[in-house]
Amino acid sequence: MRKTTLLFVVLALVASGLAFAGGQGEQATADEPYEIVMVVKVEGVAWFDNMRLGVEAFGEEHDDVVAWQTGADTADPAAQVRIIEDLIAQEVDAILIVPNDPESLVPVIERARARGIVVVTHEASNIQNADFDVEAFDNLQYGAHMASVMADWLGGEGVWQPFVGHLTSTTHNEWVDGEEAFLEENYPDIVLANPRQEETENQQVAYERSLEILRSNPDVRAIMGSAMTTVPGAAQAIIELGLVGQVAAFGTCLPSVAGDYIEEGAVESIHFWVPADAGYVAANIAYHAIKGIEIEEGMDLGRPGYESIIIQENEHGVPILYGQAWADVNADNLDEWRDANGDYEL
Repeated sequence: MRKTTLLFVVLALVASGLAFAGGQGEQATADEPYEIVMVVKVEGVAWFDNMRLGVEAFGEEHDDVVAWQTGADTADPAAQVRIIEDLIAQEVDAILIVPNDPESLVPVIERARARGIVVVTHEASNIQNADFDVEAFDNLQYGAHMASVMADWLGGEGVWQPFVGHLTSTTHNEWVDGEEAFLEENYPDIVLANPRQEETENQQVAYERSLEILRSNPDVRAIMGSAMTTVPGAAQAIIELGLVGQVAAFGTCLPSVAGDYIEEGAVESIHFWVPADAGYVAANIAYHAIKGIEIEEGMDLGRPGYESIIIQENEHGVPILYGQAWADVNADNLDEWRDANGDYEL
């Protein structure tokens, strides 16, 4: 963290009673840029590999910033806390966090902020004590949107099964809350097979659990995923059981992960926001806070879907910044997400 030099001019202090202190709004120096670090749920997955691009891009665009990303090799809340503790000890200027378990982060966020470190979370609209949380969209509306796509495919009736990565994941559960509320109000003939299932953000677990559900309940026609690992895991199960065309997977995923399954017919539709854009925006919010620049309703934070943010405080008084940044991909527009070489852009 940058150390602000306190300039004591004795005569001026005596005359005016003025003193200068460090904190937010500190000035950059050429040899000591602001250090902004993203701590993701788990490293080594495509979603967070893409998020790193946005975090690093923000640093590259700002000469007074060094921005980078880190995370544990498993989605373990305790491991995430240890990483944040290390960053506090390193005295970085801002910590960006995609929490595995927001509740478990309350003490460590308190310690970070007590040291003058700006804390910005993502996918944690119920966070208790961050400086800001950024969301790509209103989570209930996103869930309702995904459910509407699934309902159209089902023809307004059938049995479905929702999954979450973790039962403690705020956003995943809010998406399913939105899905369930939308279906109950608009499609009473679409019913749950079982309460939401936890797959620990592990594709193998999603595959095994989907097999169990499809074997034990042959009426299930749709599996809805929240973690990016559910859709490919469910698709594997659908293909293995010979149910392509009868059962389909839906939910949050990326074209690079689900594209082949979309082409094969095991996945009907995927939905997502661009992780790199969210990472960039989180870094931008932290940068504003470090420099003491007010973040206002309607502000453009520099990425598509975040050109006119909405700000609402949650029940703990934390400002939640909402964009309007979801995307839908299915067989009709899958090729739009390929580059000139045929590789998926995301």
